Amino acid sequence: MTLNLTTGARHATTTADPMSLLEDPSAGRARLRPSHHLPSGLGAGWRRRLVLAVWLGLGCFTQAQPLAPAAKSEEPIDNSHCYECHDDLKDRYQVGFHSALSCLQCHPNAAPHNRNPDDHAAGVDYRWESCGACHKYQYETMKMDDPVRVGAFGGTPANPHTASKTNDFPLLNKLIAGHGFAVEYNEERSHNYILKDHIDIQRKQNPACIQCKSTAVAYNWGKQWQGIHLDETADWQQVIARIPQDTRSYGMACSHCHDPHAPRLRIVRKALQDAIAKKGVNPYWPEKNAPSFDAADRQHQQNLVCAQCHVEYTCGPGTDKVVRDHFPWAKARDLHQHYTDVFGYQQDWKHALTGEPLIKSQHPEAETFWESKYERAGASCASCHMPKLTWGGKTFTSHWMTSPFKYLDRHLMGDRQYGAYPCAECHKVEAHTLLNQARRVQQHVFDLQQQTQQALSDAIDAIVAAKSAQTSGSVIDASQLKEAIRLHQLAHVRWENLVVSENSMGFHNPEEVLLELGKAVDFARQAQLRALRATRPFEAEHPY
Repeated sequence: MTLNLTTGARHATTTADPMSLLEDPSAGRARLRPSHHLPSGLGAGWRRRLVLAVWLGLGCFTQAQPLAPAAKSEEPIDNSHCYECHDDLKDRYQVGFHSALSCLQCHPNAAPHNRNPDDHAAGVDYRWESCGACHKYQYETMKMDDPVRVGAFGGTPANPHTASKTNDFPLLNKLIAGHGFAVEYNEERSHNYILKDHIDIQRKQNPACIQCKSTAVAYNWGKQWQGIHLDETADWQQVIARIPQDTRSYGMACSHCHDPHAPRLRIVRKALQDAIAKKGVNPYWPEKNAPSFDAADRQHQQNLVCAQCHVEYTCGPGTDKVVRDHFPWAKARDLHQHYTDVFGYQQDWKHALTGEPLIKSQHPEAETFWESKYERAGASCASCHMPKLTWGGKTFTSHWMTSPFKYLDRHLMGDRQYGAYPCAECHKVEAHTLLNQARRVQQHVFDLQQQTQQALSDAIDAIVAAKSAQTSGSVIDASQLKEAIRLHQLAHVRWENLVVSENSMGFHNPEEVLLELGKAVDFARQAQLRALRATRPFEAEHPY
């Protein structure tokens, strides 16, 4: 069975010659002849090339996985009727192969909406399977899941509840005591489960986080949506209840990154759009810092679609109980000053042991990648995480979006389906040599972060002891204690941002991560010393 592109209905597959579609549209797989689908005034040669290209592109219909039932409508609709209200989409939509599709294809209930827009919403089909009918190979790789730990750290667990972050960071729960992530904080599975795992986790959730897990939520953020106002103050359970059931596992649709009305990338995350409006697409690369997504070069656009989620942002109630949805759009070294200036350092939580505010970073892969040797060499997220694969003679961009280690591992095993060597685009080194070198880099970062963990733990103990002595009536040097608290904050944000919340164990920017971790150890030990001196003011004035 295949899809009729005019009505969205299913009909039997035929083996008609593609050129016969010009003479008898009903004889083939798709009806391409109606005048509202092809621009007027085009010669037969142009039409032949278009039909042949569409035929080749839609050949995957017969190979794709079984699809969910198509949206039902009592009547076909002419796209020109939609343009009467949605004129802003007309020029965009008439470029590329999607112009041959009826609006009904992706907008269930479009026909009654056309008749009475006030009473019927057109709806949006967010299912991967719908795009997979044509984009088979992208769909197959997008839903790929490989619960294997190829490297020494992180990995993709079969069961996230057995893969706590504390496996790699045993002191984590002490260092983030009092934060919800101390309740449960696991390694991530593939994109196939991002919404499911968000729903299933034990810690309390916030609706702002759902923007990374559901395109329906991200796209409608800030609007009235299914009877509720969708923003960071919305009720989490009510938002989840309104997400389509058939996307409850992955949530994030292809249209999160791809404009469905034109052959181009796009971003839908409102906080990222706001950040770009204020700081540009990359405030750490002035020569490339375009003022908007559309003005950015291809490298930055590919990074920005990932930065909708792989980025640091505030998402829960702060110490002042205010809920925020904000992208600082800044590197780890600048977050302390940014949050001090913008929110008075109240955007996150107070540490349960020290009683002092700290920054809880999210997943700042985009900012960490900034200024790296890879970025400056022209690489994007897609260069390593979405390499080209070849199946059945067709070369396409992988949408597995996994660790390059997994592509490399399969490449070395001789896997011709998912194996790839994306590093070869820049490096002329044997794959196994480069893989071992990457693992050594990660090990260096891990060893240094272990020292940082211990230093942070010792700093917390010293600060707690100084505050306890103060409470019991002992004389305390308040200025020393205040400085100890500040130094601990500077150390904490670097460690937690760059190696715990960031998911590459430093590999996205090894030089910067090692430098900042070195600073973090120094700041933490200084914090410990200041707190000790705070309880011994005489010794502080008369050191040995």
